[in-house]
Amino acid sequence: MDRTEAVTLTNMCMIVNQDRVLTIKREDPVWPGLAFPGGHVEKHESVHDSVVREVKEETNLDIDHPRLVGFKQFFDKQDHRYLVFFYRADHFQGEIKSSREGKLEWVKIADLAKRQLAHNFGQDLKLFLNPDLDEHMLFNKEDFLY
Repeated sequence: MDRTEAVTLTNMCMIVNQDRVLTIKREDPVWPGLAFPGGHVEKHESVHDSVVREVKEETNLDIDHPRLVGFKQFFDKQDHRYLVFFYRADHFQGEIKSSREGKLEWVKIADLAKRQLAHNFGQDLKLFLNPDLDEHMLFNKEDFLY
């Protein structure tokens, strides 16, 4: 019995500065709207290293000691598993600079729900903000767009 499967590995990082988090208004036509910085894990790259690299590419910030807080998984339209590892970074250096991925903005945590979020990102926020949760599994194909 084969126990291997095709998997897409990605990450997302909530960068916290007191009562605010750094958001990115994604220009991606597949997943537009407000979310946290992140992206794909490259071949032979650790998930940790990928989140540090993606944050640097999308925000110009160097994050220190990002902490894994949970993950989301679902099956894409090709029935391949898709994993998103959620990180939190409370320590960073540098000046933010928007990239081609989208415009950056510091938003109060309490105001996130009032904003136009990327599809299903409101569900993701629960894992970032609730230390009692660590996994989100989407079963309904209408829940995702990939």
